[in-house]
Amino acid sequence: MDNIEVFDSPGKGRGLRATKELLSGDVLFSEPPFAAVVFDSLADKICHSCFRRQDKLQRCGQCKFAQYCDKTCQSAGWKEHKLECGAIKAFGAIGDNFGKAPNENIRLAARIMWRLDKEGGVMSDMQMTSLDDLENHISDMPEDDLKELKVDIHNFLDYWPRNSKQHRVDDISHIFGVINCNGFTVSDQRGLNAVGVGLFPNLCLVNHDCWPNCTVILNHGKIELRALGKIEPGEEVTVSYVDFLNVTEDRQRQLKMHYFFDCTCEHCKGHIKDDLKMGGKEVDGVKTQDKSQPRQLPSTTTLIKAIP
Repeated sequence: MDNIEVFDSPGKGRGLRATKELLSGDVLFSEPPFAAVVFDSLADKICHSCFRRQDKLQRCGQCKFAQYCDKTCQSAGWKEHKLECGAIKAFGAIGDNFGKAPNENIRLAARIMWRLDKEGGVMSDMQMTSLDDLENHISDMPEDDLKELKVDIHNFLDYWPRNSKQHRVDDISHIFGVINCNGFTVSDQRGLNAVGVGLFPNLCLVNHDCWPNCTVILNHGKIELRALGKIEPGEEVTVSYVDFLNVTEDRQRQLKMHYFFDCTCEHCKGHIKDDLKMGGKEVDGVKTQDKSQPRQLPSTTTLIKAIP
């Protein structure tokens, strides 16, 4: 990539910066997902190959879980579904799991590990980091999250086929940690609704800023990082991990809860425009956001908007 490079961002670790002048709308890079899955709650409403919402979907005849627009989508998705098909079927035959599929995190972790086993952690010369080098922040997780992680690992081991390569629990834990703090939601064809979660290694290198200079869109199955305005050579490229229309206190809480860091951007240090954003708050009976109940964001908080 001739317009960006990896560098050590002060106080943040690795990041990406521009190597030449970029203008609003410029595409810094395009990247397909390393792996992606449909949300559990939408498993029967979204095509598991193209992530489009359809009124009528065709169900996989073997696992009875995966859904597709048609035979074309089913064929296109077979490479990713081939190994999970039998695993889902076997998982649903185990005791308390009868008739069920594993949750989205387990399904995504398995797809990632099957691809790692087959192709390795770096897919092409365009990939700027390996999955091994991504942060998992397991040591920063609160006790309740660690308990959930242990349950997911237990269920993952039930799901993972005995005839697939076996992995150490530490390696499995790393993948779950990476998903937790580096996963990104993907949207349907309208770009309005989050329908799944995926892992995009290069995108994981883009650090947060509450007033970012880039945004992310989904374009025919690939994410594109696009400039929101002029970016100078040597300037770090950033996206917002949370809704930048929230006040500083709410953004800081969400970032700490889901990404385990304290934001020190200029907007946070100066509480910039908090007075305007407080206009949406409720005072003395007028509707507001309850500070004790922050907007609930999944660990995969960045919504990738789709191009129709």
